[in-house]
Amino acid sequence: MREALHKNDKNNYFISQNLSENEVENLKQIAKKGTFICPYCKAQLYVKSGEILGNFFSHLHGESCEASKQSEARYSKYEKQKKKDTPRQPHIVALINDELNVLAKVYPHVTVTPGYLNKDFSKYIPDITLKINDYKYAITVVTNITASTDQAIAKSIQNQNNYYTSLGYEPLFFIERNHLGIDIDGQSLVLWKTELQALTSQKADIYWQDFLKQLGKLEDLQAILKIPKTDLNVKSIMYITPANEAISIEAFHVLEHPNTLPPKAHFFAMPYKLTFPQAFKINDENLILADLDIEINNQSKYAEHFSHEKEALERQLEEEALLAKLAAEGKRKQVIENKQAYLERYSQSNYAKSDKDKKREQLMKAFLSNN
Repeated sequence: MREALHKNDKNNYFISQNLSENEVENLKQIAKKGTFICPYCKAQLYVKSGEILGNFFSHLHGESCEASKQSEARYSKYEKQKKKDTPRQPHIVALINDELNVLAKVYPHVTVTPGYLNKDFSKYIPDITLKINDYKYAITVVTNITASTDQAIAKSIQNQNNYYTSLGYEPLFFIERNHLGIDIDGQSLVLWKTELQALTSQKADIYWQDFLKQLGKLEDLQAILKIPKTDLNVKSIMYITPANEAISIEAFHVLEHPNTLPPKAHFFAMPYKLTFPQAFKINDENLILADLDIEINNQSKYAEHFSHEKEALERQLEEEALLAKLAAEGKRKQVIENKQAYLERYSQSNYAKSDKDKKREQLMKAFLSNN
């Protein structure tokens, strides 16, 4: 087992794999004195360590209770699921877990649990589960995407998304920021397939959808702002900085480009950095994951941009219409001049009248066929 209940503190304690020999020996000594008990059957637990299993808690003689066996099975599945992540991944997860536990201490209706300790999950295991009253989140951090791993991770993310949703959880996927790639147009993200599968709909995305619908007709937005020709289904992709940097979250609000390879997504404004306390704020039963004042300011700038581009396009269309009108008038004038030239040459000719009439008929046919 990786977790135990601290008998005096009445809190769950999760044993780290990054302990020194002295720290492990100290845990073994306090465990012998009855400090740690099983969260399920309340039996005394002992601390053990080894090269294969690492540091862990064990029942006497290794005779685990059924509930702890199930917990250990979930942890084994979780470890297998996360084996392709970088060593930074558990550190990032630990920082998120710490921040959410601060919320849990402030708000009695908030519960935070490591995914492998949540009995709801068996097929796929999230890093952390968060419950706000009856609203539930399944949080996953993805740190290692390469050309060789992308397709497999994308398929796993898709399956996790469907599985967590089927259990009544809202999936949240955080992608390590070093995977962020902005296309040369400066307004689109180039995505791994994993990033595409990690797109989610957040509260701020709904604000953007409502804002865009009020801003103008869809065809005008597509023509003027060059947004993808698709429905206004705004989603978020959330990036998280590595654990060895100043930890923060950045969310892009995007529209997927249809039928692009590699996948692309148009974003509406450059993201801004949110510290964990800023990102993990609670409004009613939802995480905000945004600064709504900044979002409103970005939308105001976007509306100004749209208005400016719309006026520029209208001027361009007016100029093109005027040029087309002038061109048409010039062509009409040329036709009249050509006709007059034909008639003048006819009147100055020395043909007999019958020949002139015949020639005139030929000239008019030639004129009509050329114009």
